[in-house]
Amino acid sequence: FPYTTLFRSGGVYMDYTIYCFSSTGNSLDIARKIAVELEDCTIKTMATQPPNGPVGGSNESIGFVFPVFYGGLPRLVKQFVEKLNILKGTYCFAFINFGGYGANTLGMLEDVLQIKGISLSFTDEVKMPGNYIVHYQAFTPDKVQKLIKATISKVDEFAKSIANGERKPVKRKAQLLSKIANRIYLYKNIAEWDKKFVINCKCNGCGLCSKICPVDNIKIKEWYPIWQHHCEHCLACIQWCPSEAIQYGKKTIGRTRYHNPNIKVNDIINEYK
Repeated sequence: FPYTTLFRSGGVYMDYTIYCFSSTGNSLDIARKIAVELEDCTIKTMATQPPNGPVGGSNESIGFVFPVFYGGLPRLVKQFVEKLNILKGTYCFAFINFGGYGANTLGMLEDVLQIKGISLSFTDEVKMPGNYIVHYQAFTPDKVQKLIKATISKVDEFAKSIANGERKPVKRKAQLLSKIANRIYLYKNIAEWDKKFVINCKCNGCGLCSKICPVDNIKIKEWYPIWQHHCEHCLACIQWCPSEAIQYGKKTIGRTRYHNPNIKVNDIINEYK
């Protein structure tokens, strides 16, 4: 793809802010690797309200790092970006990751930004270990390490391109698939989806599931979790449960849990809540 070098190559000072959403650690791992390569880069969570004032401008580049949900944007990401006040002319970048297919996720993000008069300046995507064990078994440890190793080199190239102010616009694909799948599986019957979560006798009442939920969808009553029916489908609760006491009906019984081996549970709780 033909890249065009912008302001960074001219020596203009630039701050970077990455807004990240991560439930089992893949996106946080990527965001941290990008931040290491960029000078003066801050990582902030999307699992909260956006800043009150405007962000971006000629001296601040804004980035987004998050996973693909059902071929498109997680609700949390969409709602955060809709509320984010980004100054026109801001250099914006995005890096997505997925276990299956990225589809038109980057195009959907740009659709939200274009309402604000902004386009994505540089984008990329990468396949990472999937975490959706409701539908499939977790990746084997060998495959996990192989994918993460391949991601490192791609992230390094991405960060260097961002630092040089290069351009790589969104390449839209599978737009109808993204629109239909995202709407049906992520927005339809929101109040019904988490009713299939159950706990078994392994639950020790630690409350970790409530602490790690990015949308405060889990409350602890006495010692056991109660889902509040506005689930984000991120599966952080089931994946991080230390005793593997949470199941999604019968679909997850016997399936290996997954979270990024470079990320600890407190990284998610402390930095992203």
